[in-house]
Amino acid sequence: MTLSLILSLTGGVLLSLSFAPWNLGFAAWLAFVPLLLAIEREEKLPRASACGFFFGLAFFLVDLRWIIQTMVIHGKFGTFDATVIFVSMVCALALIPALFSLLCAVLFNRGVDVLIAAPVAWTTLEFFRTYIFTGFPWDCVGYSQAHWLTLIQISDFSGVYGLSFLVIMMNVSALALLRIMHDRTWGSIVRLSIGIAILGSALAYGTLRLNEFSTDRFSSTTVAAGILQGNIPQDIKWDPASKAKSFSTYEELAQKALNRGATFVIWPETSVPVVIGGADITWKYATNISRKLEIPMLIGAPFEKRIEDQVQFFNSAFLVENGELTQRYDKIHLVPFGEYMPLSWILPLGPGIAAREEDYSAGSVMTVMNVRGFPPFSVLICYEAIFPDLSRTAVRSGAKVLVNITNDGWFGDSAAPYQHLAMAGFRALENRVWLFRAANTGVSAVFDPRGKLVASLPLMSQGDLVYRIPANPEAGSFYTRNGDVFAWTIAGSLLVLTMTSLMGPRVSSEKNT
Repeated sequence: MTLSLILSLTGGVLLSLSFAPWNLGFAAWLAFVPLLLAIEREEKLPRASACGFFFGLAFFLVDLRWIIQTMVIHGKFGTFDATVIFVSMVCALALIPALFSLLCAVLFNRGVDVLIAAPVAWTTLEFFRTYIFTGFPWDCVGYSQAHWLTLIQISDFSGVYGLSFLVIMMNVSALALLRIMHDRTWGSIVRLSIGIAILGSALAYGTLRLNEFSTDRFSSTTVAAGILQGNIPQDIKWDPASKAKSFSTYEELAQKALNRGATFVIWPETSVPVVIGGADITWKYATNISRKLEIPMLIGAPFEKRIEDQVQFFNSAFLVENGELTQRYDKIHLVPFGEYMPLSWILPLGPGIAAREEDYSAGSVMTVMNVRGFPPFSVLICYEAIFPDLSRTAVRSGAKVLVNITNDGWFGDSAAPYQHLAMAGFRALENRVWLFRAANTGVSAVFDPRGKLVASLPLMSQGDLVYRIPANPEAGSFYTRNGDVFAWTIAGSLLVLTMTSLMGPRVSSEKNT
């Protein structure tokens, strides 16, 4: 058992290396090999599950280690309390790889080949991680390939889950290669051949799609939008004495963007350090900037609204035109513990870390905004960029551009802003749209419909980014229209495999791995 746990821990660490800050995407192609070997070694199901748990423990401890820093610095938690909460969260997330290992062990023992069992089981559980308990699809395996532009093009059909499926399948191929070097069995040769064939097909598809979305096809008629990155430190962001500095910073950046040809400027999430609709009306400085510069702006700000004699707060994005607030989007998918405290009726611990007076309320409608001289667009606020379904809803509703506004200042100079950036870029690729990203401390960026990062501002820097896109871009894809057909098909396959396997006789797992 000791060797199995060492193998599992090694695999988890390898998987973490495939994400930022290391970005060793190829490591994901090997990370599951030690885990699969460990599962094969353990005949008892609880032990096989333990292998998956330790794999997940190693991965999430390394990949999400920035959470402790966020809780200590900005959540004002003590180091001990933050560590306990973080480890508890990691243990909960590690139950998913544990279930993966359990399913694999059951399927292997019932005669299901590893080439089918492993990709199907992992993809299904990763898909469910997107939704269970409000969802936390941070760093799904497919995101590890973000820098391989040709390979990731399959996401316009399958979403990121298709990439996860492919990566697990390539791990099985790597395991088959090891088997061939040892005993040259026909089963291993077939697994390797199938894996190579599927990889080749994915790369061929990606090459074709990249040619179809070549920049040469973009319209010569363009419009320019400016992204503003104020780099306002999180620890002074809400200090009343710093309000004037925030507004003057964004006015200066907006003027620079205007001088460089922008006809529309985008501020980050909660870049207006005042609750709009509240008693403090200094938020009007933002509308005055729009009036003064004669330029429409998208601004992020908390919003206060009285509903049935009760005040509710929203994390919102406002379109400002001619000095007036003309359109609004209220964030739909809130961050648990950040923007609201779950189960507050049981544990009255106060509002979430990022909330001000009290917990935010969730919006209900994905708004499509229209501003003169720019394509119709929808806003994804911060965390919403990691949920594919919200982007699909926006594009299906008529958005031709996605705008992600965020405040990653909570994460400081850690891996989190880069991880967040990579996931946001997939939303552009999945829906074949342009995506503008405005982040308070970075990384602000522009992604084209191929999912390619075409412009960005460095982390922890101040500046403006002006970028031109087609005035009337195309938008939409198979994934936009049909959603997670691939993921649901895989999930259905796992259900059928599991049910039929449990009815069949037990066989040696060595024949299948």
